[in-house]
Amino acid sequence: MIFRNDGAFIEKNYKPSSMDNDSIEFTLPPAPRGLCFDRNDFVKTNFSVDNFLVEHQNVASLETMRDDLGVYLKVLRLAMIELINKDYANFVNLCATLIGFDKAIIKIQVPLAHLNEEVGTVKQCLEDAMKELSMWLSQRHALQKKKQLLKYYSQTINCLNTLQNILRNIADKKKLDQVALVDRAAMQYNQLKFSISKCESQIKPDHKTLFKEVGNKLVQTLNELLFQFWNDNDEENLLKTLITLTSLDRVSETEMYIRKQAVAPLLQDIINEPSLQRSKDGLQGIYERILFLLETKLKLLLTVMQHSKLMFHVKNYRFLVNCFWCEVENRLEVNLASIFAPGNPQIFYRRYSESMQFIRKLEGYCTDEKTMKLLRETTEYRSFQKRWNLPVYFQIRFQEIAGGYEAVLQKNPTVGAEEGFILKETSRCWMALQECWSDGVYIEALAHKFWKLSLQLLSRYVNWASTYCAQRNSPKQELTSVNKTLLDNSIDIHIDVQILLERLPSFLTLAEMRIPVENKDILRHSLKPSESALQGTKVKIRECIVHELYDHFNVQLKQVSDIPRLYRKTNRSIPTKPCAYIETISKALQEFNENAIKRLDNAFLIELYESLFNVMTVSYYKYVEDVLTSITRTEESLRRLKQIREKSSQQSTESGGVTDGDKIRLQLNVDVVSYGNLAESLRVNVNTVHKFDDLSSMVTDAVKNIDIK
Repeated sequence: MIFRNDGAFIEKNYKPSSMDNDSIEFTLPPAPRGLCFDRNDFVKTNFSVDNFLVEHQNVASLETMRDDLGVYLKVLRLAMIELINKDYANFVNLCATLIGFDKAIIKIQVPLAHLNEEVGTVKQCLEDAMKELSMWLSQRHALQKKKQLLKYYSQTINCLNTLQNILRNIADKKKLDQVALVDRAAMQYNQLKFSISKCESQIKPDHKTLFKEVGNKLVQTLNELLFQFWNDNDEENLLKTLITLTSLDRVSETEMYIRKQAVAPLLQDIINEPSLQRSKDGLQGIYERILFLLETKLKLLLTVMQHSKLMFHVKNYRFLVNCFWCEVENRLEVNLASIFAPGNPQIFYRRYSESMQFIRKLEGYCTDEKTMKLLRETTEYRSFQKRWNLPVYFQIRFQEIAGGYEAVLQKNPTVGAEEGFILKETSRCWMALQECWSDGVYIEALAHKFWKLSLQLLSRYVNWASTYCAQRNSPKQELTSVNKTLLDNSIDIHIDVQILLERLPSFLTLAEMRIPVENKDILRHSLKPSESALQGTKVKIRECIVHELYDHFNVQLKQVSDIPRLYRKTNRSIPTKPCAYIETISKALQEFNENAIKRLDNAFLIELYESLFNVMTVSYYKYVEDVLTSITRTEESLRRLKQIREKSSQQSTESGGVTDGDKIRLQLNVDVVSYGNLAESLRVNVNTVHKFDDLSSMVTDAVKNIDIK
């Protein structure tokens, strides 16, 4: 940090020298009292102008800070002047001691130059010696390398001659001697291969050609012995031959040779279209013949190539995977391509099931998890799985199941007695659900698609039932046969839905047995929405029945407005029985209840009647209220008219008996009481019926002042 003449200060980057350390203390002159800052802030190692301003912005204003800094700057200047005056003598003495120093430097310059020249000469001698030594070492290394190459070259020539001699006379030897000779030849061949790799630059072309010839001759001899021992069922010598081939790193070539020369000829007469046509058991018979080879002609190869003595080598034989399965799959795809055709779903299902069973049996021959993993990871295994066009098969099944079910769904339900249901639509839905998971249709690889189809079938049934129950018939004048059909069908749907809900657990159990899912809760959770949707039809069916009954009963309830005409100037007696509309409603409800109680459960009936009376009572209340209001207005009009006619007379208009208006009120009261009794006879709690208390109170208040003698 440096200060300017105007009293301000600026910050500069300060890098301490090697002499700077935390132990150095800076002694600053004391600052006058009253300054807005501490003098020690300026000597901190992490001092920053911005931080200084931020920390002191609330202590004093910028003008005050500028003035205080100016004051302290003056103090620092005075201290600096005092320091210079104090050490002035030392500065002068330092300058005096430097006089004549340049002459001393000139005196030692010549000796130092001679010393530098001598050091340079010694350095050059050392470098020359190092170069010469490095050259001799390089020549020696080259000679050693050439000697080594000649050694390997000599070994190569000797091994070639030895191999030629061994292979030349091996055909005339006995079988046991041949095994020993080929084992010796294999050792020589490996040594030859190593020697050639070390001196490849020295090998002549004719020697390389000879190397390939003896190698091919050796492998050919081993292959001939391999098949000879296999045909002779000589397990011991066959194992020795395989071990020798393994030492030559010919595992893959041997597997391919066995596949083409041993496995392929046996499969040639088995896997083809004519053989499939002649087979009594169809494709299943072909697969059985293929697996039978592993128990007969190929059993020795399968056993020997899985021998424990071969397990110690880096690369092991995989006869089942690389020799047998790859050839079988290739011939199935080429020679029996017709088995993969998805056009006929029944045939496709049978062939697919037989093929998957064949794969499972083949996997049973795997001796360990590693072999099974290798089998499933082969290109042929994946190709075989992909050849089965499962999406097309499912699409055909989807059209059969979903399309057949869709064709059954009619606008109006059809009564049928199948699978314990009432309606054909419900029974066909249940049959379609069962068909999805039945033998001959369900394939495990399509489990997710069949589960989705099952949920779609349930959803389609719910949608059909809800759509039917949402329809309305008009005009609604009476309960005609069409209305009764709608009511009966709605009840049938409700009964079928309850049966279907009871059978869903068994359906879920069937699906859980079929679907290979460890967490079975996944299926239960996914079925919950469908179950809730089926239970939701109960509300829609109840609303349908309620609306059907209400549409008819509302017409009857409107007849409340005809009651005044029955009593106006008719001199009828005081009413004691309910009107005809109440009796009509009561008779219709009793008839409906007699039929429904045999088919519906009590809880559903009570909910149905509660909903019906909730809707009816609201309308009934309005109609009765309109009649009472009309009566009151009529009586008021008549009273005013009578008063005008009599002017100021004090004569009464009536003799104090029951008026026509009172009879109308009494009739309404009788009707409401009968209406409440009807609701209670159907086990409806009238206290919970919307507007019923208001209706009852309204007619009770209307007749409480009537004097009946």
